[in-house]
Amino acid sequence: MTAEAVVEDADEQVPADLRAGRVQAIIRHHALYSAAGGLIPVPALDIATSMAVQVRMIARLCDEYELAFSQQAVKSAISALLAAGLPTATVGYPTISLVKTVPVVGSLLGLATMPAYNAAVTWALGRVFAWHFARGGSLDNVDAGELSGRFADEVKAGIAKGKNKVTGGKAAAGDGQ
Repeated sequence: MTAEAVVEDADEQVPADLRAGRVQAIIRHHALYSAAGGLIPVPALDIATSMAVQVRMIARLCDEYELAFSQQAVKSAISALLAAGLPTATVGYPTISLVKTVPVVGSLLGLATMPAYNAAVTWALGRVFAWHFARGGSLDNVDAGELSGRFADEVKAGIAKGKNKVTGGKAAAGDGQ
């Protein structure tokens, strides 16, 4: 066998890069589902949809890492990470959703921002939980204070990734890139 790391998975040996590929696919698919939820024109329903997608994503990650799943533990961990890792998210997330109530302009602004924000937050949550699980963590020992910096960085990276997709990988003038 090559220098490839091998991870124990039930009764078979699964190469680490294969697991990493499956984990990335889980995160990517759920980030896209969450973005689609941001298109829901009803304030708060878009956030509820995103939360349901995030809970489902973490359930799938728990399956991948053979960990016990608790919906209540996941919801608590997500809320704690949002509050600790993105203090502005506690105000900004609902505000973006509520902007949709303003006729025409609000709807357009909400439709332009909520899908991207949902995708970035979901992508970041998936990456942080996958990182935590890969290092032997479980839902029982998620420390939002410890993971908040990583989560905030992942959200920023997710937003940048989204901007690159929109601009075709070209940095805007004055970005210093």
